[in-house]
Amino acid sequence: MSTHPANCLTDRHLLLFGAIVQCYARYELLIQAIIVHVTGSDAATVLLLMCDSDFNTKRRTVLDLLRHRSIPMDQYDRVGEYLMVAHTHTGLLHDIAHANWVLSASSDSVQPDWILHPRESIKPLRDDPLAPDKPYIEREEDKIAYTLEDLDDIRHRLEENRRWFSDYLLVAHLVSKSGLLS
Repeated sequence: MSTHPANCLTDRHLLLFGAIVQCYARYELLIQAIIVHVTGSDAATVLLLMCDSDFNTKRRTVLDLLRHRSIPMDQYDRVGEYLMVAHTHTGLLHDIAHANWVLSASSDSVQPDWILHPRESIKPLRDDPLAPDKPYIEREEDKIAYTLEDLDDIRHRLEENRRWFSDYLLVAHLVSKSGLLS
């Protein structure tokens, strides 16, 4: 595995980045298949309407549509849960597409270089003012450095969840078999 001279990313990093991006594309196709099925529209129309929308916009759109169409609440909740798995990693997706990557302090992981040159901004309190004696616990979305194993775990989690989501959509009759790509 060669390291590219311009940065610290190896071929394996790039392979995992590509797999993660492709997985989001497949989530977006599932979302569009739901919209096609629920609205009775044709796929080309939905693709045209959604082509400039990112994952989070498509996610909000399909959830709003399902609520508007008054599907059973358990189905709405399940769709939301499946999409939440992908939603938790959209920061990583954004960084893959828009950040230069550098070695982190631990040197066995990489991180977007914006972390080393943060833009001036206000930051929320990290400690709970009602429980100052409790330590702050890092959340998944706070993760900023990734080992190859981290990236592979995220890829695996996204792919597995997307397969389960696809299966659920068929069983719940929220998509037609012809509207799904495996």
